[in-house]
Amino acid sequence: NSCDAAISIAVMHHLSTEARRIRCLAELKRIVKVGGRFNVQAWALEQETDSKRKFHGTDLLVPFNAQPKYLQTQAKSSENDDNSQQPSSAESKGKGVAQMMAEQYDGAEFDSKKNLVVFQRYCHMYRKGELESLCQRVPGLEVLESAYEKGNWVITCRVCE
Repeated sequence: NSCDAAISIAVMHHLSTEARRIRCLAELKRIVKVGGRFNVQAWALEQETDSKRKFHGTDLLVPFNAQPKYLQTQAKSSENDDNSQQPSSAESKGKGVAQMMAEQYDGAEFDSKKNLVVFQRYCHMYRKGELESLCQRVPGLEVLESAYEKGNWVITCRVCE
């Protein structure tokens, strides 16, 4: 009850269960004043024909390309809590920064063509009507608008109570 409005962009599609998605909507409702609105945008399963993204399911792992300058150096060993440990010169000989960073993160891969660290991130792709259906399960919400925009489902809700 502290905001007139709120937005949630590129959040909901990273929530792995229906219960978490409903909890997220309930939290948006909690922070927005009665009569206020919030907007949610999440990836759509349905993509434009010219989109480079083609999804073959609703729950999947999608590559995330990270530039090394935004990553902290990690120590892989759980025995060492020093997150600033640098690889030894023997370990790093002939390797670029991105490759060294990829080797330090469990589950990361090195993309030599793009010189990037690649992580796999969970994404839920929403079908038409799915966000509205979730909102109906949160008492005191009214869906004012639903739309498809550039590969995303978008809803605007009003807090009624």
